[in-house]
Amino acid sequence: MSKIVKDRMKSNSDKMSHLSGIQQVSSTAPEVKVIAHDMQRFAVWFGGSMLAATSEFKRVCHTKAQYDEEGPRIARHNAVFSATM
Repeated sequence: MSKIVKDRMKSNSDKMSHLSGIQQVSSTAPEVKVIAHDMQRFAVWFGGSMLAATSEFKRVCHTKAQYDEEGPRIARHNAVFSATM
């Protein structure tokens, strides 16, 4: 991640190098520190299991019969994300 940030900073600096005098902007690369949790790879599974434990789960799921009838487009809209709290 740090390399990506440095590369972007250099690219932006190169693009802005044609500016002169007052317009020229200088900046320093921010310090980047990425912290990953050991259990991060299970985050989606944890989220899915929490969703499945809610009373709303069956209301927002699609059945195989619905999928067979409508096809893949049924999955392009998910009622979970449009539910009001």
